[in-house]
Amino acid sequence: MAKESEKRIAINKIFEELHKKSPQSNVLRFDNNKVKEVTGVQFRNQFDATKYDSYKSLPHLLKKHGFFIIHLGQGEHAFVKGEGFHKFEEVTDIVDWDKFTENYMDKISKSEAQSASTAFNDQIIHDFLFDDINKDVLIHTARRAKTHYSFKIGYEKLDTGILQIEMDAVYECGDTIVPVEVKNIEHDDFEIRQLFSSMKYFEMWKEKGIIPQNMKIRLLFMIRVRKKEKNYYKMYEYRFKDKNDPNSIELIKCKKYKIKR
Repeated sequence: MAKESEKRIAINKIFEELHKKSPQSNVLRFDNNKVKEVTGVQFRNQFDATKYDSYKSLPHLLKKHGFFIIHLGQGEHAFVKGEGFHKFEEVTDIVDWDKFTENYMDKISKSEAQSASTAFNDQIIHDFLFDDINKDVLIHTARRAKTHYSFKIGYEKLDTGILQIEMDAVYECGDTIVPVEVKNIEHDDFEIRQLFSSMKYFEMWKEKGIIPQNMKIRLLFMIRVRKKEKNYYKMYEYRFKDKNDPNSIELIKCKKYKIKR
C-alpha cells in the first residue's frame, strides 16, 4: 500500500507542475523520464506509476481537475481532460452454472489468463457470446501486441506511437474475433483504454487486409471472483459507436454466472 501512495504522490507532482505551466490546456504531455526525475530510484518500471485500473485509484489532483492518463506508447503519456473510465452496469441476468471441467491448472493458477481459460473450458464463453455451449470456439492464450492509432477525447485529437497492449485471451469463432480483458477483483468501473486499444488493434489488421472486412470484433470484459462464500463470473460485452472515440462506449449485454462446484 505504501508503494501505491508514493506512486500517486509522484503523479500528483508531475500533474501539478504541468497544470501550473498550462492551466488552460486539456492535454498535458509527459514521459517516463519525467516520472523517473520525480520518483528517483523508487520505481524500476516507470510505466507502472502511470497505470490505474479504476477511477477511485486515480491521484486526487487528477480527479479534482477532471483529468485521466492516456498512454501514447514508447514511454510517452498525457494527462487528458475528460472521461477515461466507464462504470459497470448493474447485472440483472443471473444464472447458476454447474458445467465445469475438473483440472489442476485452475487450482494452481490465480492469473487473469487462467480465468479466461477456465471460462472457456467451462463453456461460459460459449453460452455468453453465442448462446450455444456446443459452438465450435477457438481460444488464443494471453499475448502482448503492438499497434498505433488516432483517436479523440472531446475536441482533442491524439495519436499514439507504437503502443504495446496486452490481451488476457482472444476467442475466435467463424466470422467473429473477441479479445477479452479480465480482472480477478471487482471494481466499480474500468479503464476504457483497455478495450479500445484491443478494438483498434484488430481494426488495424482489417485495414491491412489480413482480417476480412466483414469480420466482427466483439469486446468482452470479464470479472472473476473466487472466494469461499462467493464464486462467480460477470461478463460484459461492449462496443464503440464511434471507432475513433473511446467515450462512445456502450453496453451490449451483461450476465452473471454463479459457479456451483
